[in-house]
Amino acid sequence: MQKIEIHKLGPVDHCELEIGDFTVFTGPQASGKSTVAKSIFFFKNIKNILFAQFKKQCLLNHTLMDDELRLSLKRRTEREIRSNFLQIFGTTWHMDMSMCLSCCYKNETSIMVSLKEDSLSPNYIWIELSPDLTKFINSLEYMMPKEPALVSQEALEDVKEKINSFFDDNAEIVYIPAGRSMITLLSTQLNYIYSSMDDTQKKNLDYCTQNYLERILQLKPSFFLSITQMIQNTMRLTDTKINKQLLFSAAELMKRILQGEYRNVDGEERLQVSENRYVKINFASSGQQEVVWILNVIFYYLLNNKKAYFIIEEPESHLFPNAQKLITEFIAMAKSDGKNQIFITTHSPYILGTINNLLYADRISGIVDKTELNKIISQDTWLQFSKLSAFFLKDGQVESCTDNEFGSIENEVIDGASADINRDYEQMVLLKEKYLSGEVE
Repeated sequence: MQKIEIHKLGPVDHCELEIGDFTVFTGPQASGKSTVAKSIFFFKNIKNILFAQFKKQCLLNHTLMDDELRLSLKRRTEREIRSNFLQIFGTTWHMDMSMCLSCCYKNETSIMVSLKEDSLSPNYIWIELSPDLTKFINSLEYMMPKEPALVSQEALEDVKEKINSFFDDNAEIVYIPAGRSMITLLSTQLNYIYSSMDDTQKKNLDYCTQNYLERILQLKPSFFLSITQMIQNTMRLTDTKINKQLLFSAAELMKRILQGEYRNVDGEERLQVSENRYVKINFASSGQQEVVWILNVIFYYLLNNKKAYFIIEEPESHLFPNAQKLITEFIAMAKSDGKNQIFITTHSPYILGTINNLLYADRISGIVDKTELNKIISQDTWLQFSKLSAFFLKDGQVESCTDNEFGSIENEVIDGASADINRDYEQMVLLKEKYLSGEVE
């Protein structure tokens, strides 16, 4: 199991975390939930950086300048990791000099990022690779063909598979950030805005947002059919075994959450609310705009049987409580019998309460009639407590908030605000009673 350690980064004072199957982070705003999410994304994306640099060096050796040719694959990868760190976390000038970010992928394979004083640049980002990782990267360099023309797609796929195997991670990392409604609102202009930006302008974007933008731009054309038609086409055209029941259950939940169905018709994004009636997506409600691409992205990966690690920030944004319950169940479906892993950040007691219901359903499934239980909560959404990690972040510290006795997330965490609200109300009632009883003049 991969483990990360975060020290003095953003609001996070210190955090040690095993990257599990279903992880939930909650806590006040600006407590560091996004910092943890981005740290996981940063380390899981390094295998992609390594492959991209290998591919670039293979294909572009004949066009590179002499100075660039002298850079080894290791140096190129370190340089790109450094650039990626800055795109994700911003400038290091404001960071504590004791900042340290590390990940242990397996056994002795690890990467550490820290700061050091440099004669040319204060707060220089120092990348330290474990010896076995350094050796592996050097071995990849020997696999490079002498001529770009000799690079085949099969050879590149073989290298990608070797990299995934070395990192013991063949899942695609999928980051779905908060603030999605603005991107959806600008949907009609998004292609133009993004295509008109040069590489420097794109690098000035937060990398997680850039990654999300590029993903939805790639996926939009896939949704020109109805969800049902997409499932039927996939069943007809693929030899891969797919879970038909899961896909149709997911499609039904999508319709209930959106109160319609997303469709991309000749480049126009629509929310189809009935057979002959639709709303352009940029005129849909903010809740629909926030949730539409959580649903579409996850459904695409389920439909195409792609393994993924989903990082989803604040899935509850702008949603009515009942829809928050449904989106939680939909995300739980995305685990796809343990094939995929999920990381959620949330402020919502409805999200946490629904997760507890899904845990309870799994807990009692051995002692009740499963058919009856499935009518209450779909079996596709049940969560095993042994595969759940839940944490509360406050004042820079991370604490587990799972209750091992009851196999759930601690009740105190689920809705602390209600306790405060109820206490204030009770104090006002007592105060009123004192005045009515004559105890206070």
